[in-house]
Amino acid sequence: MQMISFNWLNMLAMTILTHWSVQSQTPMIANGQVQLVQAQEAIFHDFVVPKSDSFNLLILEAEGGDGGWIEYTYIDRFNTPRMQRVSAGEGATVSANYRIGTGFNEIPPGTILRVIAGNRGQWAKYDLLPNGDYGAGGGGGTAILMSRDNGNKWELLLVAGGGGGAGVHKNENEIKYYPGLPGTSNENGVGGGQLREMAEGGSRGDGGQSNQQTGGGGGAFTDGQHQNGILNYGNAGWKDHSLSKQPLGGLGGIQDDLHNGGWGFGGGGSGAIGGGGGGGYSGGG
Repeated sequence: MQMISFNWLNMLAMTILTHWSVQSQTPMIANGQVQLVQAQEAIFHDFVVPKSDSFNLLILEAEGGDGGWIEYTYIDRFNTPRMQRVSAGEGATVSANYRIGTGFNEIPPGTILRVIAGNRGQWAKYDLLPNGDYGAGGGGGTAILMSRDNGNKWELLLVAGGGGGAGVHKNENEIKYYPGLPGTSNENGVGGGQLREMAEGGSRGDGGQSNQQTGGGGGAFTDGQHQNGILNYGNAGWKDHSLSKQPLGGLGGIQDDLHNGGWGFGGGGSGAIGGGGGGGYSGGG
């Protein structure tokens, strides 16, 4: 299960589970307990850091969305039906501690924390697997940002990358399966071997490469690589960053007849002839 958490000890911590609904700004509760927040819709959620004389440390923990898995039935050499599940890549987990205050590198009371929590990539299930190549969707990345001036300017605090979708290749009696790669918290995205050839991950906030129908994950600032008219790529989590616009998250790949990527920061790529790339600060291939 993907999540983000806030917690106070003489500290404030928060845990956010992926999927979100947008609401009015919600004050955090400074009571020394871990605060878990389950996401419900593919939309961001805002929280206000409270002023407290007792609690002065904010602990943040975030998990990227998992990729989608593939489950299929096949007939073995003894003519017996067998079931196989190919695992998805798990979303990365990232944590950070911040002092509450007005000093250098501290988060002032009244700051808005925006959570963009990545959704899981769409999974795939086949009763009898015919010959061909198959892929599940990549997971969306999860991010926490802050605004000190009521939403006019935003700063990125942390990003947890989404996991890659699973892939399967079948040719007569030969079956090869490719578990999804785990998400990363690094600046560069991870490339995926999408059954036929390597698709490179993005770097420095860019989206990952796509491979034919299989979509690359979106990065923080640019979409996954794509061709015009094909919606298999993950969208950027903060596409209008250079224009000082709001960070709103990005859609996953939604091309018809493919397995969708999860919404997030950025969105996961669609699965087709291999697993879709996970979204993150830099998208996966």
